[in-house]
Amino acid sequence: MKAKNVTIKKEWNLSDNEATTGMPFIPEKRNWLARKWKLMIVCFIPVFIVGAFTIVIGVMKASEPYKKALSLAQGNPVVKNILGQPIEAGWFVSGSINEREAELDIPIKGNRSGGTVHVDANKHAGHWRYKNITVQPDSSGRLIDLLAVDNPMK
Repeated sequence: MKAKNVTIKKEWNLSDNEATTGMPFIPEKRNWLARKWKLMIVCFIPVFIVGAFTIVIGVMKASEPYKKALSLAQGNPVVKNILGQPIEAGWFVSGSINEREAELDIPIKGNRSGGTVHVDANKHAGHWRYKNITVQPDSSGRLIDLLAVDNPMK
């Protein structure tokens, strides 16, 4: 018996486009954003979080209680003596502030040591009233009350 050479042809299914136009279907190339949207989301989440954090810290630093507490700490001779000069604020401010209340912890640092300024204030009739502004130096356990001197703001 002789073996026959049989050629098998594949039958291609015609797409709708090819069947109607006679042109083969070429898939559309999607733009870069459509292809990489998941990667973009993963990359933008940290950027969004850092941006939101920076805005919150900026709002705290622009507040009147923050500015008042920092200026009292920078002008206090006891704080200057313990921490050294110049006294500068740290970047990370913690606490909370709204239209009526503020409770902030502000890191400060001089050329000798560092510390934390704690502010506790309420707003009445459009003016801030400070219940407490203290400095806790890192080097000693002694708490320095910045409102101890006759202060009409207390």
